[in-house]
Amino acid sequence: MKETQVSGFQRAADDFMIKRKWYAFTCEKCQTTFYEKHLSSGSKNSCGWHGCATDDPDFRKLSKRSHPVTVTQVADLMSDFFRSRGLTLVPPRNIVNEESETDLIIAGVQMFDGVIRHNQPMLLDKMYVAQPCTRMQFQDVVGLQDGISTSFVNVCTEKINPTLDEHLELVDLWFSMLSKLGMHMKDFTVVRRTETHDWDTGPFLSLELFFLYGGLELGDASYAEIPRLSGNPVPISDIGFGLERIVWALNKTESYFDLLAPWTVRGTREMCDFCRTVALLALCGVKAGNKGAGLQFKRLCKTLSEKYYRSDLYEAVSYYYDYWQHLIEPIVSRDLVLKRVRLEVDRLVNVKISQLLKLPPPREETTDEYFDRLVYANNVSIKDLREALHLCQT
Repeated sequence: MKETQVSGFQRAADDFMIKRKWYAFTCEKCQTTFYEKHLSSGSKNSCGWHGCATDDPDFRKLSKRSHPVTVTQVADLMSDFFRSRGLTLVPPRNIVNEESETDLIIAGVQMFDGVIRHNQPMLLDKMYVAQPCTRMQFQDVVGLQDGISTSFVNVCTEKINPTLDEHLELVDLWFSMLSKLGMHMKDFTVVRRTETHDWDTGPFLSLELFFLYGGLELGDASYAEIPRLSGNPVPISDIGFGLERIVWALNKTESYFDLLAPWTVRGTREMCDFCRTVALLALCGVKAGNKGAGLQFKRLCKTLSEKYYRSDLYEAVSYYYDYWQHLIEPIVSRDLVLKRVRLEVDRLVNVKISQLLKLPPPREETTDEYFDRLVYANNVSIKDLREALHLCQT
């Protein structure tokens, strides 16, 4: 997209928002344009996004639903809404990504990877998908920064080869969707930004609108012409929101993790989040390995083994199996998911105990199976094994 096209989009975005009674402001800190529904707010001096925010998000102070909602309830409402508006509902892809540079799916827009990279035919429908995604770069901050998790659902509308007007019509549809859920437009700030990206096919400019609800970022709308490995660049409308963040914004709980953690499972935010992501990977067929998705699975299990062994790990994994199967079709049974997770978590414990006590190396077996073999076949002291196991639990 050329600079002249960028300025044209910016003018079109201004016209679109102003016609819907949004007021345009310029952020004194970052100089970006942002929109709000009222003129009297002191926030009009700052867009309140990322480095421009002076306080924590105040969305919890906004009007609240009389009854909380679940993630699956909101997912169903959104599917029904977009279906009724004529969009094609597309089933989510397996979390393992075999068509682009990321090992795992990180956004719903990756449904177009085949078009961008392999010149596959274009499905020109307006589409809606609730796509489970992972963001492994957030592993170190899970539990430290609220609203961050290593897995989430990207609810999004996607359209390939749209006009700018078609893209803005979809933005308008999202305004309606959010209002239907009970979020008032007067509580939103919409930040306009231009950003350069590269999907490993060449740099391109993306024209973006970010949706902040009481200071909490919920999603963004992007319009761009994406270079392809062969053929002309193709325009794409990509509008995506975090489903769990939307539910957090609706319920206004103290923490994002309040709606994600099982009620009866003991464990930290990090433990629950990693169990959640491990369950997603495993039910999509991922096994421990030394590269790609298998390596990500292995790294998560390593932390669970080192920090949370013998906590309510497997109860949590089972809980999250139920969570994900409402959103994506499992290709692996619950029993096999639990077995694969346990074998990898226990494998690391077994190796540690083997090294600590200078015992025969473990096989592909659980810790209980390993101890059976050590006690009955190798005459190892039960007391020594239990003491070594205790070290792994502290």
